[in-house]
Amino acid sequence: MLTPERLVKLAYHYPKLHNTWYLVACACLTVINQPQEIPKVFHFALRQQLLEYSGDEGLLTDQFLIKLAQDSISSSDKFQDFSAVGVHLPDVLIPYTYYNKLPLRYKFSKTEDIHATQSAIAAKFREVILKTAALSGLPKSINALMLLKSVTPTSIRASDLPERKPIVHPGRILSSSIVGEDAEGTHFDEKSNGKKTTDTIDGPISSSSIDVKEFTNNLARGSDFWNSIYTNKINTRIRRQMMNAYPDLWYYAYQNVYTPLLSFTDILSSRETSMCTVASLIPQDVNPQLKGHLKGAHNLGVSKDELSELRSLVFDICDWSGNVHWKDGKDSVAKL
Repeated sequence: MLTPERLVKLAYHYPKLHNTWYLVACACLTVINQPQEIPKVFHFALRQQLLEYSGDEGLLTDQFLIKLAQDSISSSDKFQDFSAVGVHLPDVLIPYTYYNKLPLRYKFSKTEDIHATQSAIAAKFREVILKTAALSGLPKSINALMLLKSVTPTSIRASDLPERKPIVHPGRILSSSIVGEDAEGTHFDEKSNGKKTTDTIDGPISSSSIDVKEFTNNLARGSDFWNSIYTNKINTRIRRQMMNAYPDLWYYAYQNVYTPLLSFTDILSSRETSMCTVASLIPQDVNPQLKGHLKGAHNLGVSKDELSELRSLVFDICDWSGNVHWKDGKDSVAKL
């Protein structure tokens, strides 16, 4: 679906999206269930974001940028093969054979700066895909993240620890410390002062396993993020509408989507999160939600021009995929 020429168009046809095009593309591709295209975007972004930016439209047909895109498609395919047999995956860099023939200057001279930039890009890709789980379904995110890992250089893969601080801290309970068990199999642990200890897939937990401070901070952060998107009393109106539809809908959205997931901005900023949300909603033909998030993105500092280019970029990807349709046509899709 994504040819070298199309990759170059995504990267250079939308000047307002120079530093976000690949995040928008990743969100869209996940939602429309084209995860096999994400590795191509990923490898090209790892290289392309090392170059200075120029708004020259001539870049769209530059033979060396197109070659860089072709090499990125090729390397993403090879990395999947290498990963399947457990080979260490090397860094993705601009080939020495033509780096000085590219029409754009290199941003970095230090290896550590290149590594830091590419580590940040990889982290953003993972976070985009994770956040789309709440917008288009967990199965799509699982498939996309599995594919992404298979093409991620070993040096910039995710660590074994979660990015978000755990709210629950399960701990191994020694059998010698268990002093009782009720009819339901719940243990009483003397180390937790007689509090009930229950086994979970992550390990035994009790009420003392819960980090109340972190949980409280997350709820406050989720509330702030909601209010930053929906302002001027719209926030309470939408909350009331969701409560009226089904109270569980509101509590799920607030406590399980906005609080731990969307409002976490250590990796993706609130602006980037909002842009990826809009990119996820456009292909799904859900205008009521799209309208709210377009205004929300603007509230968070995304310009009207950025949103216009984002809309066009998503339409490009949807057109190329051939499997996205809107009930009342493309013109019916909400815009700011």
